[in-house]
Amino acid sequence: MGSNRPFGVTASSSINLPAPPAQPAHRSGSIVSGSFLEAAFGACGSKTCTTLSAEKHAALVMGLVQGSAALQRRARMELSAVQGPKEVAADLRKRFASLRRATSFVDWRKQRALVKDLEGLLAMIEKTIAPDDPNEAFELLWSFLHLAPSVHERTDDSNGPIGGVMSEAVDLIAKLSPTVSQDRTALQERVLDAFANAGYGEFDGFIPATVEVLGQERLEHLKQIMQVWVVTPPTEQELEQYRGYGHISSAEDSVRRNKQVTRSTILADAADAQGDVDACMARYSDEQLTYGTIGSDVECRMLDAGRVDEAFDIVTRARTAEDFKSIRMFR
Repeated sequence: MGSNRPFGVTASSSINLPAPPAQPAHRSGSIVSGSFLEAAFGACGSKTCTTLSAEKHAALVMGLVQGSAALQRRARMELSAVQGPKEVAADLRKRFASLRRATSFVDWRKQRALVKDLEGLLAMIEKTIAPDDPNEAFELLWSFLHLAPSVHERTDDSNGPIGGVMSEAVDLIAKLSPTVSQDRTALQERVLDAFANAGYGEFDGFIPATVEVLGQERLEHLKQIMQVWVVTPPTEQELEQYRGYGHISSAEDSVRRNKQVTRSTILADAADAQGDVDACMARYSDEQLTYGTIGSDVECRMLDAGRVDEAFDIVTRARTAEDFKSIRMFR
């Protein structure tokens, strides 16, 4: 016979509850004040709640968030956390799968809730998974970054909140990196594949974030296999990605251009990871160094490396080029 037991809670499990708060937690709109367990305390009174089984307590918590899908998801996460990191990880993967399957457009009114949901997932990884199992946390963050295409395709990220959450995930990977143990050869291959398919910049900064995991030897090897990959003729699978989308250029040219962009991004990340400003500059022509976005980026790297005179030279050339464009415009 089926059971109505809430997700992540077994019939025989019980929860040792701390003393209840003085004031009952309450919810207004889409935010619960305090934790869900505190909300449950406020709903039933101290003596009753401290003797509730885990199953009944979970049912009470879920009743408090009835009618709000977002709060129900958060409640399930909180209840899974009571059971342990493995249960939270399983619940996170289910949520990731749900986000990948979703197809409805998220307008600006609902985007804030989506961002809050994504931030909540990151918080669960950081606070519940990472302390006990950094390798599992790394894998979950890797999966989180792979949500970027499906999320970006459903909403307008002109103001950057979605991209900002992805950057937070990369920052968290950098924080975990010293405690993570991965197969370095396998990781470098995963990194190349991820960069090749990253259409929204979600893996930008990933190499500096994982340099302690990759190691300098594997980082150099990553650059080598990337160079081989760039000149390798496109596969049928790669060509198929660019067919039928009305591109002006051929599918072959589109694949080649994407490989060049990927190469540039990996070299930039590798240069950052190795503190190699010259390698970063070598990616650009003299003319490109006069472009506002490129010139200012290289200038900052020069300043960070203490090469003030060279940074000043780049700025001067960029300003001269800009002044020349302005003169030509008004002739």
